[in-house]
Amino acid sequence: MRQARSHRARGFSIIEMATAIILLGIVFVMTLKGRELVQTGRAFSVGYQMEQYLSRIQLYEAGYANLPGDDPTAPLRFGRPAATYFMNSLIVSEAGDGELDGRLGDTLSANGEHFMAWRDLRFAGLLEGDPELAGASAMPENPFGGVFGFDQGNLGQQPPGSLCATRVPGAAAETIDRRLDDGAIATGEVVATSRFSIQDANHFDAPDTEPYDVEKEYIICLQLSR
Repeated sequence: MRQARSHRARGFSIIEMATAIILLGIVFVMTLKGRELVQTGRAFSVGYQMEQYLSRIQLYEAGYANLPGDDPTAPLRFGRPAATYFMNSLIVSEAGDGELDGRLGDTLSANGEHFMAWRDLRFAGLLEGDPELAGASAMPENPFGGVFGFDQGNLGQQPPGSLCATRVPGAAAETIDRRLDDGAIATGEVVATSRFSIQDANHFDAPDTEPYDVEKEYIICLQLSR
């Protein structure tokens, strides 16, 4: 009798253990799916925000006949400093040339057009946030912990410039590319790179040639003149 009870006890223990393993497996799968859903949601949010920024730039151009940041009349209108950047140890201004000058990660030029563009959009009431924020602090954060930023033409893109998002996971970067363009990393109006370089101000001559990799993070850039 005791031996039978012992067998039954061991049997119930095995069943309970199997049930626990199954439940843990279900929780693990649901957690993975949940993470995928969160990342997909963030990807769509980044793509949507990039489209919204693009439309705000177009509204600014329609209202002031200049690109934000490149607007030579903005200092008088908004009371902000003139847009300048460093070139060969000289302070240079090219406001009004129809191009958004400055490199994505050039934090040394706090008054560069690539930063002033955010300030002008806020001064004009086209974007939420404090228009007094200057330099890199003016760049909006994105849902992946990176930022949105302007560049004079990153990854081989042409003037008037690029709108970029940094620290975008590979799967999300491909999702954004497919939503806004052709889904290919090196072609079309959306291109990307997994390279990051403070020395080069995160500005590169060309995009990556290898397909998006889920194990990497990317800088993804959208051509402004859509």
